[in-house]
Amino acid sequence: MRRHTRALLAGLAVLALALAGCSGPSGGDAGGSRDATVQLYQAPRGFNPLLASIGPDHLMEQLHWDSLVSAAGDSTYGARLAERSEVSADGKTWTFHLVQGAKWSDGTPFTAKDVVFTYNLYANPKSGSGYVGKFANVNGAKAFKDGTATSVAGFQAPDDNTFVIQLDQPNVAFLDELVQPIMFILPEHVVGKFPVDGLTNNPFWRNPTVGLGPYVFSRWVTADQVEFKANPNYRKKLGLDRVFAQYLTTDAAMAQLQTGKLDYAQVAAPDAKRVEGLKGVKLQRAEGPGIFALHTAVDSGKLANPLVRQAIMYAIDRDALVKQVLNGEGKVVDTLVHGPSWAVPSGLTHYGYDPAKAKALLAQAGWNPATEVRIELTPGQRDRDTAATIIAAQLKEAGINAKVQNYQAAELSQALGKRDFDLLISAYGQFTIDPASMNARLSCAAVGGTNITAYCNKDLDALLNQGIATKDQAQRQQIYAQAQKIVNEQMPILVMYVPNTIAATSDRLKGFQLNPSVVDAFWNAADWSVS
Repeated sequence: MRRHTRALLAGLAVLALALAGCSGPSGGDAGGSRDATVQLYQAPRGFNPLLASIGPDHLMEQLHWDSLVSAAGDSTYGARLAERSEVSADGKTWTFHLVQGAKWSDGTPFTAKDVVFTYNLYANPKSGSGYVGKFANVNGAKAFKDGTATSVAGFQAPDDNTFVIQLDQPNVAFLDELVQPIMFILPEHVVGKFPVDGLTNNPFWRNPTVGLGPYVFSRWVTADQVEFKANPNYRKKLGLDRVFAQYLTTDAAMAQLQTGKLDYAQVAAPDAKRVEGLKGVKLQRAEGPGIFALHTAVDSGKLANPLVRQAIMYAIDRDALVKQVLNGEGKVVDTLVHGPSWAVPSGLTHYGYDPAKAKALLAQAGWNPATEVRIELTPGQRDRDTAATIIAAQLKEAGINAKVQNYQAAELSQALGKRDFDLLISAYGQFTIDPASMNARLSCAAVGGTNITAYCNKDLDALLNQGIATKDQAQRQQIYAQAQKIVNEQMPILVMYVPNTIAATSDRLKGFQLNPSVVDAFWNAADWSVS
């Protein structure tokens, strides 16, 4: 019965999108059109990069906006609006050389002044920015935050094609701060007219009129489907006229791949082998740079004791999760950063499946078995849904009263704001380029922003600061070995595994290059075309 129900739901989803397509071409059945349809794996909110990033918004923003740098498909820092960048010998001055001749979609020239304007918004708590903490080390950021300065002195534009960031303390890995998540650039000539107070609530973010990316917002076809049109002023010739981004559950996306109505979809591991056999579909996979993890609001107190978090790790059979949920498409890791290899020390504790040890740790922590622990997620992705069910069952066996709690995207944002979540499931990250990638998730300065757990450890913080203060890799290796051991012991983020990144594209979509980071899937959309 369940199988028939899933098939019916998938069929209805296909029909719904086909009906939505009556008001515009919507995929691979467009009959020779230069349109493409791509999946969003969760329902989108809009185009506001100031808010704490969620995957579907990040994907849409990759089409509409652009950034100085991003994570490229080969797991390096890729050039975008900045053709190149360099850091001074003391690690305090970063200089970005911008592309010349770029224009906003309305024809207004893009200059370094737009970058200075945007970064001041990111550093301004009055704007509602979720990334103020990222720039605490920029010269003049504190005075700006305190209201004793009208802008951040360390954000400078010596000319239209150069952007400079002056830091108070050295940071040789500062590029990581700009790609996790991507710091998209905004148009000063448009957004600069809006009041800064309450800026994140401005209706512009739902219906932006100007963009800098290859495909700019055109309209909401439905509440879950967005039409993009080719940016007439983009800096290179584009191969598509329109892109339709559509929220689809895993089952619906697989159904639309089969019917040829979808040109790109994120593929759940259990579907990989089946999708490989579909006619007209190409499957691509890469070892993932991110993590699938559980996150708790440490400041809520419920799971603040590290012994309890360790018990949770031992209570979950992570190897079995990789086999059962991912069909082997992933690997178990015991700390947040799992690359490059020099940054991962030996001797870390491996949290193998050991329910008896989990029970002993809970007893040592004085855990009350009546305490309810929610496993929270936004449903619709089969691997996450299945993992949540298995994790809840295994925690119950260890003596934790766990239950699965489903949220819609808006409800999840509210829970994050209220600091009301127990074990939030999330998959994200670029943890293989530089170990400084853990700063955004674990530094004290990022609490209230990208450090959603609100974990703050002064010893770890000191090491993280040391790690970005030197270019010497041998010294950095020693520093991050200590940092990794703290994270491995404290488990502020309960890392389950690293899933492979798997995507499917229609044969008609050309130029698509798989990015190991799922939320950066549209990184080379300017190279797409159809045939």
